[in-house]
Amino acid sequence: MNYALRNTLILSVLLVLVITGFLLGNNSSVKRVNLIRTNYENNLKQLNELKAAHPDMQDQDIFLESLQELEERVKKESKFIPNRNNPTITYKYLLDICDRFDIKINFNFLYNRLSKIEDISYYTYTINGTAPTHSFYSFIYQIENQFMLYVIESIKIKEEIQEDKTSGFVNFTIVLNAYFDEKNSETGEVPFRKLVSKNLVYDPFYSRIHAPFPDERQRKFLDLYSASMIGLTPNKVFMKDNTGRIHILKIGDKVAYGSLGSINWDEQYAVFKVNEIGIIKDKKIYLNELKEE
Repeated sequence: MNYALRNTLILSVLLVLVITGFLLGNNSSVKRVNLIRTNYENNLKQLNELKAAHPDMQDQDIFLESLQELEERVKKESKFIPNRNNPTITYKYLLDICDRFDIKINFNFLYNRLSKIEDISYYTYTINGTAPTHSFYSFIYQIENQFMLYVIESIKIKEEIQEDKTSGFVNFTIVLNAYFDEKNSETGEVPFRKLVSKNLVYDPFYSRIHAPFPDERQRKFLDLYSASMIGLTPNKVFMKDNTGRIHILKIGDKVAYGSLGSINWDEQYAVFKVNEIGIIKDKKIYLNELKEE
């Protein structure tokens, strides 16, 4: 066998081995890819079946958000029962509330008794004194909404009158329960909640219902009792006052002690919202005063 033929045979054998190895390796890779694809499809199928059986899983983000909101609400609204309490602790706590939230209030602090409900003990105190109405409201609000578990058992309030006029102060008596549980583990000082300050919208002792009284500011508006309706459209009312002047009113426009509330085109009348005595009343005026309620 000459040199050229021998080299040709050797190269041919090597080529056959390389091709065979490539085919075997490629076949193995294809099998692995097919296996991975099959596993993926099976897992995807199981996941879809799981979601179909438990549709709530698709709302996981919503549930997590709701859970976080609930946790925040618990933090804001939960109450803490300390492992000890006594008249000195409670008295200082009330003074801290007044100092921290700038509440102007003078009170006497009296110890009543020590009681127990199952494993929870509580002291009962009577607090009486004088305070501006708004400060008293803030004082009650802080006691009820801070972390510490203090329960107001009863409240008695009386408006303070000086020379037949209200002074803006109230005399009050509060019966307060201060709870504690000796089985609780020792904890550090409980912080105050950063509550948004709330104020009374109006003085509860001032009557919002009153007899009619003249108001100079109302004189520049149309007086419904001396005026008549001379025209009506679905969105406008034409009124004539006692001087003969014509007023064209749309819904919401001001009249003396009130405003135009609505128009009933079908029955040809307008409804005015009027407040002369502290109560809003509806006053119906029909076209040409053929009927009035």
